[in-house]
Amino acid sequence: SNAFVVVAPRTTTRSSQQVRFLSSSSSSPPPPPEIRPINKDQMKQILETLKTSGREESKFVVMDVRNVDEINYTGKLSPEVETIPLPILMQTNAFQMDEDDFEDTFGFAKPSLDETLVFSCASGIRSHHAAQMAGLAGYSNLINYTGSANEWFYS
Repeated sequence: SNAFVVVAPRTTTRSSQQVRFLSSSSSSPPPPPEIRPINKDQMKQILETLKTSGREESKFVVMDVRNVDEINYTGKLSPEVETIPLPILMQTNAFQMDEDDFEDTFGFAKPSLDETLVFSCASGIRSHHAAQMAGLAGYSNLINYTGSANEWFYS
């Protein structure tokens, strides 16, 4: 247990120096935008708004980041939901792509920065990662349907 006591302060000191160094940097990036969690009822409202008003008017883009085989198994949450599997989203750095490449790759228009991006997956974890990637690309209206497909189809 003596070894642990010796190691612990060194680790603490090093990390606090890193924190001080990072926070004193004048070119530090802005904090990431908030990712707002929503429940099943809120997701139903968003999908209903999207269905009745369309993407242009509602300013919602709903994306399921599950793999295609998972979506084929359960079906889509709604016809309005776009499919953009997380591995492909990450490999292509989708939200940094130009509009034409995005549309060619995913089959729908790239979201504009003023639209609200709503992400879903199976359990809310991959969708959170996708929302974080969108945040890094400059999107600020981000929603994660935390219940995702598991809640949607099985509860």
